[in-house]
Amino acid sequence: MMKNFYLSMIVLFCLHKINGERTIYSILHLLNGKKSSQTIQDAHFFRLTSFFSIYPSIKRVELERIIDFLQKQRFISKNTEQSYCVTSFGIKQLEEYFKQNPIPVYLNGWKYHNLTELFWERLSLAVQVISQLKNRNSKYLPIQKNKELHHWLKEYLFKSKLSKDEIAEKLYDELVACLETIDGIDPSILVRRLTGFSLIGLTENQAADLFDLDEGAYHIQFLSILHYMLEKVGTKQSDFPLLSFMIEDKKRNVPLTESSNRTFNLLQTGYNLDQIAHMRNLKKNTIEDHLVEIALNIPDFDVTPFVDIEKQKKIIAAINSVSSKQLKHIRVLVPDADYFEIRLVLAKGGERK
Repeated sequence: MMKNFYLSMIVLFCLHKINGERTIYSILHLLNGKKSSQTIQDAHFFRLTSFFSIYPSIKRVELERIIDFLQKQRFISKNTEQSYCVTSFGIKQLEEYFKQNPIPVYLNGWKYHNLTELFWERLSLAVQVISQLKNRNSKYLPIQKNKELHHWLKEYLFKSKLSKDEIAEKLYDELVACLETIDGIDPSILVRRLTGFSLIGLTENQAADLFDLDEGAYHIQFLSILHYMLEKVGTKQSDFPLLSFMIEDKKRNVPLTESSNRTFNLLQTGYNLDQIAHMRNLKKNTIEDHLVEIALNIPDFDVTPFVDIEKQKKIIAAINSVSSKQLKHIRVLVPDADYFEIRLVLAKGGERK
């Protein structure tokens, strides 16, 4: 059996979802968290947003090795040169595997991929330093080397207006209150990674060995705990003032890439697509990509100024009459709609279909 079997099953799950309509490299871009309009749209259209950017370091050669393994196991069969479909045997294996090893419900790569790593770096450094301060020890090496993190922590400690003992006690209480309500995942999967006074946190590989999990399974559970914490802390800031301050300066009101967010702000000011393209010195189809991303992520965004109601109805009827999410199949049924209009309508209804 493959060393990282969990990751192989995640790839198989994604292949099952896209059902031969995209190449295997679309899965690589999804797991890497590529900020292209195509990858972002695919994540939403195929309901794979949870997996966005969850394995940012996976390489092309590793994905190809996994595909080779899945094919040899008869879990998948080749559809075209770079696309595969999951066999009935593969579907059965998927169901059995994830019944025993469920994908954590808290996993939300799309929502938290911009915050997760920074939150962990700040949390782990704060726990280490505050633990050392409480024990009056100044002879230690910070586990995070980034000077910006050190500067942030000094500001964090100053703004808390708490003594060394008080901040240690309050941060501990917040961590316990946050983690004690998590279901389905052992909080020690994260806790054993923390470094403190006279205690060295485990590496990811060491922790995976300790919990008898393969690396991919451990990684997903660790991420899921961080995503759970970010959700809970973000929605109940008053209950977790010290934890919420760790992300306060990085939170956004809308989950858009920076470039799309700029386009969104200009749209709200009243500029049209041509004007925005000219002002930003970008091609119009790039601005159209931004609009699709906005439609995917802003629930009350109205696409009617860009696609009239009657044409929306035709496109929706075409979407519902074909099983494929390939644009060319939909356009055959609605020849007077262009690809941008179809993508916009899909963006508003793709998750609900």
